[in-house]
Amino acid sequence: MKTTIHVVILLVLSALFAIAPARAADAGNALITELGAANGVALACKHTANMSAIKAVMIHAVPKTRAYGEVFEAATSESFLSQSSEPCPSATDLSAKVDGIEARLKAHFKPQS
Repeated sequence: MKTTIHVVILLVLSALFAIAPARAADAGNALITELGAANGVALACKHTANMSAIKAVMIHAVPKTRAYGEVFEAATSESFLSQSSEPCPSATDLSAKVDGIEARLKAHFKPQS
C-alpha cells in the first residue's frame, strides 16, 4: 500500500513539473510571435529603423534557439503577406509597440540566478 501511494505522489509531482515549462514556452512563443508580426509590418511598410530595432531585440532578449527563430520567421512571413490589405502604422506607433514587446520579452526570458 505504501508503494502505491508513493508512486501516485511521484506521478502527480511529475505531471505538475511537466506542465510549468510548457506554459512558459507557450508564453515565450506568443511574445516572439508578436515581435515577428511587428517585424513583418516593419518590412512591408519599409520602416527601416524599426526593422533594426526588432533585430536587436531578437538578438539580445530571446535565447538563441532554432525553435524560437522558426517562430519569429513564421510570424514575420505571415504578417508581411497580410500587411498588403492593411494600412501601415506610423513608425512612431510601431516603435512604441516594439518597445512594449521588448520589455515583456526581457521580463519573460530574464536570466535565472
